[in-house]
Parts: sequence; C-alpha cells; structure tokens
Amino acid sequence: MLVLKARHRVMCGDSTSAQDVAKLMASAVASFVFTSPPYAQQRDYGAAKDKIGDWDALLQGVFASAPVGNDAQLLVNLGLVHRDGEWMPYWERWIEWMRAQGWRRFGWYVWDQGPGLPGDWNGRPAPSHEFVFHFNRAARKLHKTIESKHAGATLSGGGLRSSDGNVHAKTGAGNAIQSHRIPDSVFRVMRHKGGIGKAGSHPAVFPVALVEEVLAAFTDPGELVFEPFCGSGTQVIAAEKVGRRCFGMDIDPAYVDVTCRRWLLFTGDEPVHEATGRTFSEMTDGQADA
Repeated sequence: MLVLKARHRVMCGDSTSAQDVAKLMASAVASFVFTSPPYAQQRDYGAAKDKIGDWDALLQGVFASAPVGNDAQLLVNLGLVHRDGEWMPYWERWIEWMRAQGWRRFGWYVWDQGPGLPGDWNGRPAPSHEFVFHFNRAARKLHKTIESKHAGATLSGGGLRSSDGNVHAKTGAGNAIQSHRIPDSVFRVMRHKGGIGKAGSHPAVFPVALVEEVLAAFTDPGELVFEPFCGSGTQVIAAEKVGRRCFGMDIDPAYVDVTCRRWLLFTGDEPVHEATGRTFSEMTDGQADA
C-alpha cells in the first residue's frame, strides 16, 4: 500500500476481491466512482488478462465489492468494440446485473474525443467518441462548472417542449443568466496524446482534463473517489489537481509503478509505503508488497 501526500492511497490488488478493497479503503466509504475499465477483450492489460477473459464477471465483481454508499454516483467510460463487421453491445448483461443490484441507468453521456483518428476504418467514419454510463440510487445536483457565454444577459422565456406537447416558460425567465452552468451531456475533452514520459507506458491513458472536469462537477472538495482500474494513475493526478481524494487499485504491479512514477514527476512528492515508511525511490524494484 502506497500513500500519496496522506490524501491518496494506491494499492496493487484485485478490485473484485472484497478483502483487497477493504484493505485499500481502511473503513472509508467513497461517494463517487469514475473509471474506464477494459473494453471487453480489446487490449492486453498484462496481469489483468485472465480477468478480462470473462468481462461480465470482472465488472460484476468490481461493483459487487465497490466501497460506496447508497447515494454514490457511478460513472463508467466504455468504448465500442467491433467483431465480424458489427459493433458489439458487450455491456448489456452487466448493465442488467447493475439494475438487479438497485443501480439505476440514470444517464448515458458521450465523450467527444476531438478529431477522429487517421486511417481507413473499414467504411465507418473515423472514431472520435466513447460513452459514459451513469448509475445511481439517488440523484445529486451537479456543480455549475462551465462558464456561460451569455452571462449577464436576460434569460428568454421559451423552454423545451414537455411531454404534454406544450412549450412552457423556462424557470427563471427574465432573470440575468448566471456566470456558470452545469456541464452538457457531451464531455468535449481531447483524448490523451502521446505517452507519459519517464513514468512508463500504458496502452490506454485516460486524459487528466476529462477526469478533472467530471470530478469538479460531480463531487465536493475533499470528497473520496474510488478508482478500481487505476491504470496509469490519471484519477489520482486529477483528484490532486481539483482537491479531491482518491483511493486507487490496480491488479498489475507494473501499472502501480507507473502511477507512482507519474505522481512523483507531477508533484515532486514521494509515495510512501504505508507499512514500512520507505519511499518509492528507496524500494529496489519500485514496488512494495501491497
């Protein structure tokens, strides 16, 4: 177990294991999850390869053990996978399992990743988006984090057409438009480009800016976020930048190393092994027993 600035914790372990998760959390309960698990069996994630072989069991195991309260918000980023000329709805059985556990299909958003990737995509337009599935048991108000282009102008009267077929007046019609608004259902953040320098490598680095935007909107300062697929450590970096706490887990010790090196490069602060007090740099192989 490695502690980062006494606010964040990173552990090499299995996020489908209730025992490992309990060790990571030390009785703490998270209020938020924003994670990007493997997309079916699309990539080789090293030590996680056997787990990904049964994708439904992997995701069910993670969320069965997730250390969250009943008011938690769960956001899961997933991309399309194509096989035999078709996109595969590989998430369907898992989503129905989530519903059976009481997690509502509350929202379905789009991550706009910027211009499509170059190349010939077998007759399809170049991919430039992925999905974010939002589950909860109770709704929570979002923070207004997006600067309004029309701040100070008067809010017009006409709203959207409602289910009764009528266009009703907007709430607050005639008032001045506020300086900020809640985010759209489309997150417009460029995908991560290039590597992560001396920190190492990861096959699918999540962009820090996307996680920053989501954490700022969905959580309060100081709140705890659980990251079951810590990967390259993006969640920890973003949490530090926006003043949240993150407890992260990854099954592959190589990626725990990447997270620690990335943290050290970003902050200059040494991750410390909780049990021994040794710094990350002092560990001969860069990885202590979790």
